[in-house]
Amino acid sequence: MLVGNADIPLNHPVIRVGSAEIPDDVLALQGRALVAGARHLHIAARAQVGLVRVRLWNGASPVEGTVIFDGSLRLDGGVVCAGDVLGISSFKYGFDVPGNRRMLVSVDDPGSASRVDVVIDPGMQEVSLTACRNHALPLFRVVDSSSLDSTDELGLILSAHNIPLRRLAAAVKLVSLVAGKDDAARRSVMMEFRVRMIGEWLRWISPILTEGETSSLSSFILERVQGEAPVDVDSFAIEISSEVLRRAAGGNS
Repeated sequence: MLVGNADIPLNHPVIRVGSAEIPDDVLALQGRALVAGARHLHIAARAQVGLVRVRLWNGASPVEGTVIFDGSLRLDGGVVCAGDVLGISSFKYGFDVPGNRRMLVSVDDPGSASRVDVVIDPGMQEVSLTACRNHALPLFRVVDSSSLDSTDELGLILSAHNIPLRRLAAAVKLVSLVAGKDDAARRSVMMEFRVRMIGEWLRWISPILTEGETSSLSSFILERVQGEAPVDVDSFAIEISSEVLRRAAGGNS
């Protein structure tokens, strides 16, 4: 699952990942895409030309980019830190349990990364997420597909904002399909919760959306999926999603 996400401005062309403590040893890249120590990784990245996006995952992660590290790091403080090599811009994620943790790192361009995915305790079973026909989503690696519940899957579908129609249609389809599987006493609550997840995702699609406008779009989705079960759920989800994205872009709401 996505547990951290930051766009980091770099002055020096290095992203450091690992223990929160400053490394004792010098990890010079010397032209390599990555150098690994016992507690830290140094990753070659683009500097002074744009932001570098670092995403931190726990367990499940997208099958994207080129894997440049698959091994273990010693996290003495039970915390993993990712940021610039000087420690000026960084973020941390705590486990509370110090020790060795398996990690997998992939990048878009080895040696000149602008997108870095760091996965803690990675799963290696590749699965396809719920999607509408002709609107496939990227594969994900998970620890165990049988333990991936619908809300977790929805979180993975909504973990990025590229291919927005595909992601939104998949989310609407999933909400529609699982509604009948929830316990009757909690069905309405769970549907509203999942649609709120979609609403929060929509706020990052368009920077002009207010909270009230997002609530209106969420209500539109909820009313549609609470209605009569569609004959063709894929066409149903794509139609709803196309209208929502049109409204989010400034159409009539």
